[in-house]
Amino acid sequence: MTRSGTVALLGRPNAGKSTLINALLGEKVAIVSAKPQTTRHRITGVLTGDRGQAVIFDLPGVHRPLHRLNVQMMHVLRDTLAEVDLVLELFDASQAPGGGEEFVVGLLLGAEAPTVLLPNKVDLPNVAECLVERIAFYTSRRPYAAVLPVSALRGDGLTELKDTIFDLLPEGSALLDPSLTTTQSERFYVAELIREAILERVEKELPFTSTVHLRAFEEEETATGPLLRIYADIVVDRDSQKGIVVGRGGTMIKEIGSAARARIEPLLGARIYLDLRVKARPGWREDQRFLAELDPVEMPWEAPADDGEEP
Repeated sequence: MTRSGTVALLGRPNAGKSTLINALLGEKVAIVSAKPQTTRHRITGVLTGDRGQAVIFDLPGVHRPLHRLNVQMMHVLRDTLAEVDLVLELFDASQAPGGGEEFVVGLLLGAEAPTVLLPNKVDLPNVAECLVERIAFYTSRRPYAAVLPVSALRGDGLTELKDTIFDLLPEGSALLDPSLTTTQSERFYVAELIREAILERVEKELPFTSTVHLRAFEEEETATGPLLRIYADIVVDRDSQKGIVVGRGGTMIKEIGSAARARIEPLLGARIYLDLRVKARPGWREDQRFLAELDPVEMPWEAPADDGEEP
């Protein structure tokens, strides 16, 4: 008997959701940063094993939406919660819960799917002495199918978590090709790796007011193998921010390009020529047409045909 279904990974910004999905899959499918709201789209990870398949959605961190971009993120989050078979509610156990965590709990009131509560970062100092109290904040407000303390960074508790996921998913065959670990397109992931390199190097408001827009992919064969030319814009909200990204004498954008290229080349298995430009686009977070261009394109959801049957 195998089990299969969809799983939503829910929590506040910086709870460790992207770190957790990467750890569960044993492969990087979501960028990671200490900056809040790193995840802007629903990232799909596919966990396939002997017991079945879990299609896991790493959702944007729950936050107050201030721009059309953020409103769009919260719409994706709510729509996903309404359709999945299981919810993993992750929280940072090193921080005292407050109004933001109360809002997360409220999103799940009346939810039909079972929910597993995951206190994360339990390896950090002084967490053990307040863990029971912080778990009680959640369990006093709603029932949970299980409570499993984890450390996504160290991998503590992940074996038990995988067992629990498959215990709670419905019986069924794989939803997607078992060879997949994500349904995100290469173009989307390339843009995300460039954005990760930016997040590691910029401060203040730039993580929130910048994005990456891919202009073109051009592949060519050379005497030394395939070469992929990638042309991308780093988009900021104001002209005054362009100089921060470019840096003195172009040093910052060169660092961003070098770091991104080092991550993209192993992903695509080709040498990369990366052309990065910085453009100011005031109000881009409210521009519905531009936001649609940034939406990730997923590969078709097609379950593999059973042996002996027509596809």
